[in-house]
Amino acid sequence: MKLAKILESYPKNLSKIHRHLPLTLDNKTCVYGAKGIGKTEIILNHYAKAEFSSSKKMYLNLNDSHLNQCKISESLLDFLQKETIDIFILDHFSPSLFSPTLLDSIPTPQITIISQSPLTNLNYNLVEIPPITFQEFTKIHKTPIDESLNSYLKFGNLLEAEYLNEYKKGEFLKILAGDSINFWILQNLILHLGQKASIHQIFTKLKKEGKLSKDRFYEYCKILNESKILFWLTKFEHESAPKKLYFWDFTLKNTISYERNFALLFENMVFLELLYHFKEEIFYTDKLDFYLPNLSLGILCMPFVQHHILESRLHKITKEREFCDSFLILSLNHKESGENLGTPYQVLPFKDFALQDSLPKFF
Repeated sequence: MKLAKILESYPKNLSKIHRHLPLTLDNKTCVYGAKGIGKTEIILNHYAKAEFSSSKKMYLNLNDSHLNQCKISESLLDFLQKETIDIFILDHFSPSLFSPTLLDSIPTPQITIISQSPLTNLNYNLVEIPPITFQEFTKIHKTPIDESLNSYLKFGNLLEAEYLNEYKKGEFLKILAGDSINFWILQNLILHLGQKASIHQIFTKLKKEGKLSKDRFYEYCKILNESKILFWLTKFEHESAPKKLYFWDFTLKNTISYERNFALLFENMVFLELLYHFKEEIFYTDKLDFYLPNLSLGILCMPFVQHHILESRLHKITKEREFCDSFLILSLNHKESGENLGTPYQVLPFKDFALQDSLPKFF
């Protein structure tokens, strides 16, 4: 009876806010990514296209409070075998409720699973939904560029970030964590945003503050990393060195700390842009915030540029000049070009940098 009602109540009133991403879905696809970036909206908007208008669709949200998840999973296969459904969307998927055998038995021609983590143990095509970049943010909200940038800096890059003040975003993080222990771990990871730290160092710090098992800590960090909530940036040519921590929403530290650090917020924002274009080909060095080997490009983040401080930072870059052809300095609104100790550099406003379709060689 419940499944019949769910079939009849396929979502029709879609959000007015849409992400602008190219999307290709196979017959069996797992769409994954961090919470709050609009995975469900992307899928429902995709299947709202004219080419699917005659298809019989079913959307099952496993987080629906009306459901008894265990009973639903037990009766789902029988229901789908009796109904002729063309497209089946399973949202907030939990591997603990659905075995690979059960999923393989579903007769629906096209199945899309929406999950926070990639389901690597299934024979499904994996589609990662990335965090929202500034260019996409401007397309979603369709406001003037400067107004968009102010909103982006203030609210962050979740799909409906403007509706989440710092208190509500804190509640959002608690829901994301699931329990008090995970929230405690998440808070402490966020406090290390932009810093160089090993996972062991953070665990050791937490062990001094309260009771926490190593397995619990490491497993939760793995989940955060797999679901693209937390990113660990490696030092160039030093795989074992401490990593730099970044998150899928660059404003998180403002949510859990009264200490504001705009420079680190800006750095995390830049990281997400680079991540979108270069995936795993980003590193840091002793003197560079980011290094892109494919472009031989060193990047510094300086939201507020003072020329003498810029020259001082560039002068201190010595070893990196062996493998950097040029430097890019990203600011809020400053623009200039020059040369330091024989190496050309360009200072570019973040919005100019982020609104390019791809990141070219700047020199």
